[in-house]
Amino acid sequence: MAALDYYQTLGVQRSATADEIRKAYRKLARKYHPDINPGDKAAEEKFKEISVAYEVVGDPEKRKLYDEFGEQGVSPGFDAEKARAYQKWQQESAQTGGSYAFESGDLNDLFGAGGFEDLFGRRGSARRNAAMRGEDIEAGMDIDFLDAVKGFQTGLTLQRAVSCDRCSGSGKVSGQPCSVCGGSGRVLRVETVRVNIPPGAETGKRIRVPGKGGSGVRGGPSGDLYIVPRVREHALFTRDGSHLTMELPITIGEALTGTAIEIPTPTGPVKVKVPAGAQSGQRLRVKGKGVAAHGRNPAGDLYLRLMIKTPTDGIPKEVADRIDKAYHEDIRKDLRL
Repeated sequence: MAALDYYQTLGVQRSATADEIRKAYRKLARKYHPDINPGDKAAEEKFKEISVAYEVVGDPEKRKLYDEFGEQGVSPGFDAEKARAYQKWQQESAQTGGSYAFESGDLNDLFGAGGFEDLFGRRGSARRNAAMRGEDIEAGMDIDFLDAVKGFQTGLTLQRAVSCDRCSGSGKVSGQPCSVCGGSGRVLRVETVRVNIPPGAETGKRIRVPGKGGSGVRGGPSGDLYIVPRVREHALFTRDGSHLTMELPITIGEALTGTAIEIPTPTGPVKVKVPAGAQSGQRLRVKGKGVAAHGRNPAGDLYLRLMIKTPTDGIPKEVADRIDKAYHEDIRKDLRL
């Protein structure tokens, strides 16, 4: 699938001003907002696309990276300085016939504690031809609350070391260091990998994706990818483990006589029965409507916290007096010291 052009998604030119981008986004957001198009999945997907596009090109720093590197420039885990240094090294390496002329230390500094040579498994002659496991990669991911509850599959664009196509990962071409990878057997590449996010993702709790880290060196196994979720808050639901809670406003009359109310849940609307004599703060349980079941983990429950709402304009005194007379005991008796 071809990468989206965020400018094209918003219907603006790459030279558009910040004000033009903002106006274009607002116009499209009004047109495709889910509240305006209830039940329209195509409109919902379009709304998500324009929201992602505006999140990038509507932000001056992200827009600068996007203009320089494309979609990979704003992907989780992307390191602009590392990418620039690596591009420069590749260009110089190609000009010198693939020699290992990177003694300045800049690349080692950029590629972390192990340095560039460790990243590509070339520190020391004893390790030069040894098969080595690829490095693990950690990437953050912003996740919608309901997606975290239900689980989903998505594409994650990240920068990782992969086997060089030119030399098939050997680092050599016709007995000479490969001019593409500089003899390392690997190149940095931004790729989109498909990942399954199971139901129950939590902020900060890593999700392991086996074999999606850096490619192994000289036939070694690939490392793993660890996704660090950042779950967005929801306007209606809060979460405690596998269970969800939602406040449910009810009228005085509904609390007195009981009623059936249709409520939203992560998997669609359901009707619940509010018992007669319901109290504010009372909890009702809707079984199996919390975090979706996964593996050996059963589905969580949805708890409704009843909140009795009085009319904002008040009610006639005679009506209030009749309600008060229905109490057969002092409701504040437990407040006595």
